[in-house]
Amino acid sequence: MPNFSFISDFFSMCSGQPCLNNGTCVEAPGGFRCLCRPGFSGATCEDDIDECASGPCRNGAICRDRAGEYSCFCVPGFQGSNCEIDIDECASRPCRNHGTCLNHMDRYECRCAPGYADIYHQEMDAYSFSCPAGFFQGSTCLLEKSSTYTLLWICNTDIFLFLNKGVNCDTEIDECASDPCQNGALCNDHVGFYTCTCAPGYQGAQCEVDINECESQPCQSNGTCHDLVNSYRCDCSDTGFEGAHCELDILECASDPCHNNATCLEGIKGYSCACWPGYTGQDCEEDVDECVAEPCHNGGLCLERSNPAHYGTQPHFPSNFSYSQAAGFLCQCQPGFTGERKEVQNL
Repeated sequence: MPNFSFISDFFSMCSGQPCLNNGTCVEAPGGFRCLCRPGFSGATCEDDIDECASGPCRNGAICRDRAGEYSCFCVPGFQGSNCEIDIDECASRPCRNHGTCLNHMDRYECRCAPGYADIYHQEMDAYSFSCPAGFFQGSTCLLEKSSTYTLLWICNTDIFLFLNKGVNCDTEIDECASDPCQNGALCNDHVGFYTCTCAPGYQGAQCEVDINECESQPCQSNGTCHDLVNSYRCDCSDTGFEGAHCELDILECASDPCHNNATCLEGIKGYSCACWPGYTGQDCEEDVDECVAEPCHNGGLCLERSNPAHYGTQPHFPSNFSYSQAAGFLCQCQPGFTGERKEVQNL
């Protein structure tokens, strides 16, 4: 005959579904036992095993416990089931123009070759910030982004400002932007350097040197040279010369300064007059008065040879005046007197 008492006990132990979380109730000596599904433990499978307790997620990832398993939510820059793989942002070779790529967490940095724009980063104050929900220390937070800059925060450490222009070394640096060439020079931009095309009168790498045009001593005759921009000026004052280079002797005789048909002799810074006999003075302007000493006796009239009015009108005077015969005098005697008509030379 069947043992209805055993059957009754069996049904009374498992019929109430004592095993939790979909555990399977099985007969056991003296009672029952539960066969738990993965992820649960305990006599009745009441305990959810925390697969995250061992910290399987790496690099700041968030571990989410699930039934019999876990999943890792990686921070930007990492991947893999446990976020153990650092994504190589340099794998795509983003740096151009021979730039060197440096892989960082969730970003890369280009070290550019000379002449190309390098990434510019500026550390900013981060003490007044805390990580947003879902981010932990070491996480990279994008705080703000525009067409010209990207503001990143490495949680609980630093804030960095990255200028987007030239981040991939794709921008050739304009070395002329700072206006290095001076004195109106033309700046020529090259890769990694610049050259200056100087305006006339300047030289030097930046056209900073005013060429001294007086260095070649262009002024003659002791003229004073004044350096100008791409030129010079000769001051011929008190030299007796004129012209652009003081090369022309000033012709003081051009104004005909000598009187009484005297000969003008050119000199430096002056002239001299060669007077005819009977004339004196710097410019031969004085007629020597040979009659002032009253050389004629007994009331005789003294007539100077330098007086043109006597020529052609007085006896013993030629008809025409000549400076070569203008020195001396003649005596016109009173009636009853005679004597040699003497010509007194001006000594």
